[in-house]
Formats: sequence, C-alpha cells, structure tokens
Amino acid sequence: MAADSMVQLVSYLAAQQPYEIVGTPESEWVDFKSVPLEGPYDLGTDKGKFELAKDVAAFSNAGGGLLVCGFKAKKKQTELYEVAEKVTPFDKKLVDSTKYKDVITEYVRPLLKVKFFWYDHPEGDPKVSGHYFVIEVPALPEADRWAMVTRGITDNGQFIKNSWTVPIRNGDTTAFLPQDEVYRLLNDGLRARRGADVGVPASAADRVKAREVLRADLGMEGTPVLFFQSVPDHPRGLVPGMYADGGLRDVLSDQDTLRGAHAFNWSSAYKRPEPREGGLLLTDAPRRGLLVELDGAVTGAAVATSEMLGWAMERYYGGGARRISVFVLTEITLEYFRLVDQHILPLVDSPWTHRIVASDFTHSPGRALAPGDDQAFPFRGSPQLATSDDWNHSWKALGDPERDAYEALRHIYALFGLDVTANPFVDKDRVATAKLLEKKK
Repeated sequence: MAADSMVQLVSYLAAQQPYEIVGTPESEWVDFKSVPLEGPYDLGTDKGKFELAKDVAAFSNAGGGLLVCGFKAKKKQTELYEVAEKVTPFDKKLVDSTKYKDVITEYVRPLLKVKFFWYDHPEGDPKVSGHYFVIEVPALPEADRWAMVTRGITDNGQFIKNSWTVPIRNGDTTAFLPQDEVYRLLNDGLRARRGADVGVPASAADRVKAREVLRADLGMEGTPVLFFQSVPDHPRGLVPGMYADGGLRDVLSDQDTLRGAHAFNWSSAYKRPEPREGGLLLTDAPRRGLLVELDGAVTGAAVATSEMLGWAMERYYGGGARRISVFVLTEITLEYFRLVDQHILPLVDSPWTHRIVASDFTHSPGRALAPGDDQAFPFRGSPQLATSDDWNHSWKALGDPERDAYEALRHIYALFGLDVTANPFVDKDRVATAKLLEKKK
C-alpha cells in the first residue's frame, strides 16, 4: 500500500495503520525522516537547525507538505524517488516541540504557522513500538513569497553569518531560488520603494549567469555563440511537472520538430535532458544546448561556426569572415520559439520576455550575414560583418512562434546592418513556416 495524499497519510497514522504508508514515495508534499539517537533533527548543532529551517521553508515555498518522522526512506535502482520502506517509531523524549518552534521562529522568515502532531504506533506490535512525529507546513501565499532561511551553512555544518537562502521543494529534493531571480526580486522591491510608476511592469531579469553556465557546459568559451533566452516577468517558483510523465522533460526528449532530430533545431537523437538544479539541461556539444531553470526560464545556445550556424558555409567560403547560413539561422530560430512559445510559456501564468544575445561575433575572423538566400558556390551577394561583440536585445513575448521568430531575426539582422526583409523566409511580420519547408523539399 501507499498514501497518495496528505489527508490519506494522516488518516493512516490516526487509525494506527503505519504499515499502510510503507511504499509511499517522497514527493513535493511529503518527506520521511528516520530517527537517530539525537532525534529527527539534531538541534544541538548548526547543521540540524539549518536542516529543519530549510525543510520547513522549502515546503512553504511549494504547495505545503508534511515532514513525517519515524519512517526510513530509501531509493532503489528501479525507482525515481526515495520510498518509505520501514517504520521506525521512537520515544517522544527525543523531540522537544518547543525547541522546534524556537528554531523555526528564529531562522525562517516570514513567520509560519507550523503545526506539530504525535501519532501512536499500534500496541502489541512485537517488532517495534513508539510514536510518529509529524510537522505540517502550510503553503505560503504567493503574495507573501518567498520564505527564506536566515543563515547559510558551510560544508562543515557551521552557520554563515550575514547570509541567507531561499529553498524550494522540488519533487523529493530541495532546490534553491536562482541568484538572478533573487536579484530581480530585490530590484523590484527597490523600484517599488522609490515610487516607480505603478503601470509599468518590471522587466525580466537578464539571466547572464545562465548563459555563462550553458556556454561552459558546451565548451564554447571564446567561440562566437548566439543565445536565445525566455524569462517570465513574474516567476512563480518551481514549474509544476518538470519531471513528471508527460511533463517538460518528456517534451524536450521527444520534440515536435519540423524536419526531425537531425535538422537545425533543439532536439537530440542521442541524449535525454538531465536534471540540473531543479531544472533541465539538454546538450549536444559542440553545436547547441538548452537550459531550463526551475522557474521555467529558458536559455538556448547555438555555436556560430560550421558546426551549426555556419553549416556548409566554410567549406566553400575559405577566407575572411565566416559566413552564417540564412537557412540554418532561420530554422533554428523558428524551432526555438515553436518549443518555448507552445510548451513552456503556458506553464507560468505571467508575461514573458524573449531575448537574443550574440556574443563574440566580431572576434577575428568575424561573422558575416548576407541578404537573400544562401547561394551555391561561388557565393554572390554582399555579406555584411557583425558590428558588436555583445549584442543584447529583448522584447515582450508575443506567444506566436512565427511572430517571435520574426522579432528575433529583426534584431539579429540589425547586428549586421541589414533589414529583416532581406530574409527570404519572412512574410510581413512573421517567419513563414511554409516557405522554410518548401526550401527543403
């Protein structure tokens, strides 16, 4: 048996049926704690205090949950999460609920109305005896988020003064609010205190750190890279169903592309997305990669060499600047917004901001783009050199892949001193999917 909700789990404990809980996986609403000699949390140490405060704050930043003390949980090779595998009831003297309240009051902000409950193990059990201790953590209303722990912790288990962290329950583990999101929240608060215009929405944070992380993972340091980024203006915390069946991980694993995994898009025929700090990372080094952060923010990186954006160009165009393929640029741009606009934007109820960043495009030998379509050898037309090494422009997401792709190309073409109408796959204010597919028939 297993409990499939907080109500059912508590009902099993109240009815003195703890064995019915064995087999329950840890999740976004329950965490099991076995009980060593010092109790579920060793409140005589900084580490024990931090763990209690972290677990409480993490549940409050998600949907609320239960910390159930008196069950041993273990992850098996055939399971995704740790599962309650053994009852371990214990003596009540191992928990001083007043000290638990004091730790939560001192180290968690804002103050939370946490409840404590004791449940008895059935008498007459020849194997074990004792009690179960349950901490019920309420969900913090979105208007009051985020709950924070007012201390950080060292690797040696010592508190760090003048530090803090924002934990979030993520499946059966704990993730932490990204630094860029913390920065945005602080800036929003400062703007409000300074009397910023009420009617002007706060702009989404520029996720510089995400670009740096993805670039390093792909081994693209010192190489020209085109980044695509999409960030919710008002993140809601952990995106629901990130790792669930049919969720975002499955969407990235089996993308609905225009021409299959071997064309110019963001899918991979060889790799599955892997968990990364509450989000997902899908890499295809040295060509491209996608990073989805826990709040849904997306960063895509495509290398501006013959491995991707310059595909089939350098073999014919030997000297001078490296030419970018118009077809490849257009297809991978459209595919990014087909993925993000259709499958990720709907997960967060917020306006979104899209961004393109062209990095190191003027580094010798430089990158060039020509008006019109890609030409067969010998190349004709007038390729134009990139004019900036740090081209960074954003716009409010339109939610229509063809129109957002047009906006991205409009900013990219401007980097080369070209108008987007020079792109043969553009039709008025959008990229025409039909024109792109017709090219490869």
